[in-house]
Amino acid sequence: MKIFTAEIALLACLVLGARKGSSSLLTEDCGITKHPSRVRRVVGGEDADRLANPWMALVLGQGESICAGSLITHLFVLTSATCVTSSPKQVVLGEHDRNCTSADCMSSRQVIDVDSRFIHDQFRMTSVNKKYDIGLIRLAREVLTSDYVRPICLSVDLRVGRFARFYTATGWGRTYLSDTIKILQKVTLRKIGRTSCTDRLGIKLDASQICVGGFGRGPCSGDSGAPLTVGGGKSRNFLVGIASMGTSSCSTVVVYTNVEHYMDWIVNTIHESNML
Repeated sequence: MKIFTAEIALLACLVLGARKGSSSLLTEDCGITKHPSRVRRVVGGEDADRLANPWMALVLGQGESICAGSLITHLFVLTSATCVTSSPKQVVLGEHDRNCTSADCMSSRQVIDVDSRFIHDQFRMTSVNKKYDIGLIRLAREVLTSDYVRPICLSVDLRVGRFARFYTATGWGRTYLSDTIKILQKVTLRKIGRTSCTDRLGIKLDASQICVGGFGRGPCSGDSGAPLTVGGGKSRNFLVGIASMGTSSCSTVVVYTNVEHYMDWIVNTIHESNML
């Protein structure tokens, strides 16, 4: 099945190495919210603003949520390989309060079937340090952009998260080991050096991973595949990490897959998928 969009042309240029200006974005209409995100201090998190994370994706398997992800184009959701191995069936976009059944909430949601799934070929579920924990979900149809649904930015040629000290994490996962919550949570996390993180986890990390912590706050069970973001120029938000693994307490350190380390894989996988 072939789906032709303006993004395919953009991807073709990126694969050939074309560059425009100081940074090339995977999708031009990305990372902008109707109201600027307010930084809030997941475990220990607070309710996120409804319009602040329009790229947030809830991934379903057999009608139940299994993980999270981020809308990165009008057709693809980026998540963890761990999430994709759970055989997701549908993706919910425009979600915020999962208990809300008002006409307003229902009209903002888009529930789309999964067309195909892609996992990095070097990922191993049995691996202790969860390297290559990255996957893509292609949707059965393109999303309709709105204030509630919009892709997040990925910089193809610049590492916007390289020098960041603080990040924003979002998700619907458990808090303080309680049941999965219904309202999207948001928390600010700080970068932790790989050496310190290795000492805490007992697992050697490398440049393909980002280690963060938050003084008793952070992602937990159910947050696999959820985004780690930073703010960029022109009030855009950029995806830099995918929730991968942490500690059993959910509140010390968390390891994210470094999205910018895998940009070639992301671009090439999307390009090849669109040529099928």
